[in-house]
Amino acid sequence: MNLTLEEMKAVTHEFHTNLNNRDFDKQFALVTSDIEFYKNGEVIKGAENFVDALRKITASFADAVVTDQEVYAEGNVAVVRYILSGSLTGSITFPDGTSASETHKAFKYNSVEFFEFDKDGKVCAIRQVNDSGLTPSTIEAAVK
Repeated sequence: MNLTLEEMKAVTHEFHTNLNNRDFDKQFALVTSDIEFYKNGEVIKGAENFVDALRKITASFADAVVTDQEVYAEGNVAVVRYILSGSLTGSITFPDGTSASETHKAFKYNSVEFFEFDKDGKVCAIRQVNDSGLTPSTIEAAVK
């Protein structure tokens, strides 16, 4: 692999910086074309679908901000614990079929992501794990 452990850590921070700055197209340079993003029980496959998923986050939560808390790396994996915060500024449909729109109620989402790198130093998989017990159901309660 072409990246050092420190460089892998920097890529995770760059992902979140790109999201915070709404520079979604910059994500394409960091990922493989067939990236797999494991998020809230679903698997999003492919770079286009991955970037669309990021755009959808900010479509519902225009003020969403990711704040990195800790970053670790070993082998070909970097792990970052972060906080996603914001408020419901758009519309969202929850897994149970209910929805909410523009309540402007705040939320704070603690999570961990595992970034897996391929031999060329590109991110080929991201696995998101909620570390606070905050699930779509409790997000629903927070923002409705």
